[in-house]
Amino acid sequence: MLHLVIHPKNPQRRLLDQAVGILKNEDGICVYPTDTVYGIGACASNSKAVNRIAELLEKDKKRLFSYICCDFSQVSRYAKMSNRDFSIMKRYLPGPFTFILPATNYVPKKVSPRRHTVGIRIPNNAVCLELTRLLDEALANTSIKIPGQDRGDPDTVKPAVFNEVDIMLDSGTLENPTGSSIIDLTGSDPVVVRLGKGMWEG
Repeated sequence: MLHLVIHPKNPQRRLLDQAVGILKNEDGICVYPTDTVYGIGACASNSKAVNRIAELLEKDKKRLFSYICCDFSQVSRYAKMSNRDFSIMKRYLPGPFTFILPATNYVPKKVSPRRHTVGIRIPNNAVCLELTRLLDEALANTSIKIPGQDRGDPDTVKPAVFNEVDIMLDSGTLENPTGSSIIDLTGSDPVVVRLGKGMWEG
């Protein structure tokens, strides 16, 4: 695993380019910081890499899956948004929320077997956002299998993912590492699935 220490506010382009190369050209899986905890992801369009993510999900049914996007243009590739959905999400994103929406056909069956819904994230994190911008696509993202607070500590994250990933972008210890708040927008009214780091006002 390639371990790169990256600036949390002004991520070095050369390091991001290395990560992009591994993700795009080597079917790679990457660990990166978000505004909640460190996550594991692969290029959403890379079938071999997505298969590796699917294997992690299959081994551990408790792992959560989402797509990490840099903006709403990327979101629209993977999720169907009504005007109401867009209005709600604009209030909270970028931020520590996962919104569940109807999925488009871009969502592979391997990571979402029923392919009806998908979790969407736009984290308020410079490293994560710039990585997805440079990739020009979403990251198929899953959680790291260690206790909650430890998922924000790179010294704990690194040994936990050493055999699962190809590259780690280490921006240091994350502030208040807590999972995202999950909001389901597929019904007539928003439903809070999990209250996490994001403050939901309805």
